[in-house]
Amino acid sequence: MNVLKKSDLHVHIWGCYYPEDLFNMARDYYRVIDWNRFDFLDRYEKAFGVRIDPVSVFEEAERTGSIDQIREIAVFSPQEAGSFDRFDVKTFFAVAITGYFIDTGRHELILEPLIKRHKEEGIEYIEYRYSFGSSIFDEWHIRFHEYFRDHDSNGFSPKGIIRLYDKGLDSYSQLRELMKARPDLLDTVVGVDFSGRETAPKHLKPFFSRLRADNTANPEQALDAVVHIGEVFYDKSLESAIRWCHETAELGAKRLGHCIALGIDPKVAIERSPDAHTQESVEERIDQLHYDLAYKQELQQLGLEIDERSVLKEINELRHQEPNEIVVNQYDDKRLREICLRQDFVLARLKELGTVIEVCPTSNIKIGGIPGMEHHPLRKFYASRVNMVICSDDPGVFDSSLSSEVATVAESIGIDSMELAEQLGDPQRFRLGIR
Repeated sequence: MNVLKKSDLHVHIWGCYYPEDLFNMARDYYRVIDWNRFDFLDRYEKAFGVRIDPVSVFEEAERTGSIDQIREIAVFSPQEAGSFDRFDVKTFFAVAITGYFIDTGRHELILEPLIKRHKEEGIEYIEYRYSFGSSIFDEWHIRFHEYFRDHDSNGFSPKGIIRLYDKGLDSYSQLRELMKARPDLLDTVVGVDFSGRETAPKHLKPFFSRLRADNTANPEQALDAVVHIGEVFYDKSLESAIRWCHETAELGAKRLGHCIALGIDPKVAIERSPDAHTQESVEERIDQLHYDLAYKQELQQLGLEIDERSVLKEINELRHQEPNEIVVNQYDDKRLREICLRQDFVLARLKELGTVIEVCPTSNIKIGGIPGMEHHPLRKFYASRVNMVICSDDPGVFDSSLSSEVATVAESIGIDSMELAEQLGDPQRFRLGIR
């Protein structure tokens, strides 16, 4: 079997469930599930303009044998592409169901369907991303750890990457305390992740500083960090989105999720959505100008014009404005060409650092609003020879699979999947938790 299809390094548990899984999981419980858990029904109505009734939907599925209505609620369709909010709402269909199992202490009902499916797909190594609220943090991470440990055999090895919230320090501290009490968690918990709404790298500096200190003091308990970045960035300039990817890598993230900002054609990027990248805050613009000064020499060597006097003048003018005030961006052909050079600069730097980009093609098309695979940045990544792995992200919500993602990448590049595997190598060399 193709080595690329054996390891999935970027997959979220709550996005793994296919419509068939959700029907089978909830068919005995749908009348008692709290379907508005985390405001799922309210948020769905706001996003799609219709108030769904899951009880009626499951009754209809049982009566007719058709799960089409469940599929419509659960799967993020191409027609909905480009909206992170709509995607996020879709994932809460599974959250409502699994939430009932959390309330009733049935972790095996959460994990059994996805483990079974991934084994059947031929996946041998997988890193699941998940987390729990502070009140159940310890108990449920232990439950998942013990289940993964008990099912780590016969050519299948499940590991956990714990999602941290906000700037990370509170949930990270709780995780470290748990690992002190239960050092056996190191068998399955291999790293931490920042996902959801992207966090500015400057806000992650305290976390990465502490992570480095902890890993140095206790290398046998070292954790790696991965970060979602450069995925959904309509609210800032293209330069700032590229900078965020670079700064996150420099902080020490081992792998970066998505990073489409580093490879998408700038002209395509600004046309993905009305007013995309046309505005950013004064604070963000000042950060970008300081970045340009810090990397002035490298950027000029690539052919960018960095006029230090003009940059300092703009910084001084912006300092008199409120940080949240808006700066308007306008793009001409010259600026778009320079953005391509900035992408090249950061990709080269990631290659030097050894940073890995997690490419999730279907996710990027649907969430990132990329108009088609012909515009996906993976070809630029591939040509740059930056470290790259192919992942599924949320296979159930996207109605995809790791095997189909690999085939999509190979077809897009214009080679067969075996040649692609030879070029990219075994993804497991980039797995987390190699202590």
